[in-house]
Amino acid sequence: MSTSVYEKIKTSEKLPSPTGVALQILKLSQDDESGAEEIAAVVESDPAIASRLLKLVNSSLAGMPRQIASVSRAVALVGTRTVTDLALAFSLVSQYSRGYCPAFNYELFWSDSLGRAVASRHIAHRVKIFAPDEAFACGLISRIGRLALATAFPVEYADVLNRVTADASDELAELELTELESAAFDISHDELTAEMMRDWHMPAIFCDAVRAQRTPDEGGFESGSRIHTFARILQLSGVMSAIFSRPRVYRDSLSRLLHEANSLDVNPQILHETFDAVSHEWRETGEIFSIRTRPVPSLAELYSQAQEPRITLKQQPADRLFELSGEIDGA
Repeated sequence: MSTSVYEKIKTSEKLPSPTGVALQILKLSQDDESGAEEIAAVVESDPAIASRLLKLVNSSLAGMPRQIASVSRAVALVGTRTVTDLALAFSLVSQYSRGYCPAFNYELFWSDSLGRAVASRHIAHRVKIFAPDEAFACGLISRIGRLALATAFPVEYADVLNRVTADASDELAELELTELESAAFDISHDELTAEMMRDWHMPAIFCDAVRAQRTPDEGGFESGSRIHTFARILQLSGVMSAIFSRPRVYRDSLSRLLHEANSLDVNPQILHETFDAVSHEWRETGEIFSIRTRPVPSLAELYSQAQEPRITLKQQPADRLFELSGEIDGA
């Protein structure tokens, strides 16, 4: 069903899409006769993409042992698939930093998307069964369907957004938004994202995981499979990013953070370390992508600042989080 709806939306030619050099790189990546040299040459023709790629490769995010000054060397080190995904992401961020949907917060969207990207990369590195750079690119566009709906249907999507309960928890608001989208457009933003990614020839495992990212256990995938695991990575990344990008922190959000981390066998000690590392890299990478971020206290500090839970779909015990905070501080 979602595929046929997507095709109808696609014919409107209003969906976010790569242009210029990013589009050339995407086409080259789909040509079996093209290689790293051809892609590097195209990247070099666009100073903006070339400089951002080099900044990213030379940042702590990439973890290279020495500075890389050559685009061709950068492409060889990170791989053509990663360069293609990053060029796609750079193109979308630069083109769609603002728009015409009055209820859509474009700045918050990209700030949250970047948080998801950095968190996905970091968690993928911990899990060790996915390429961290590909996880970064996928995390960055894992909710591009929301931007697509705001772009294709600015007035109608504004009405949908205005009907979401303002004081609901992130989990409840996400469920409510998904139901409203499906009712209004016959497709949710997760389904639309998956279809767009598939159209851009991104790996099928990521497309399927994005489709199931809100409810990984209900996606029909075997528990522990690569698709199921990546869907869980996206879910944990989303919870973490929501804490980064929003001004208030609630106990139910921290409870859910612990719950999602447990599902990936990330223990509380590692969760603290990962959270603090991701928040630092989120700010560093924000400068590369020209996306606004903000200082984030350590996870231990957030525990003491968190407000009482709002309305939630399900409660997870938060008290243990606060106990762990004290144990870690005193270690």
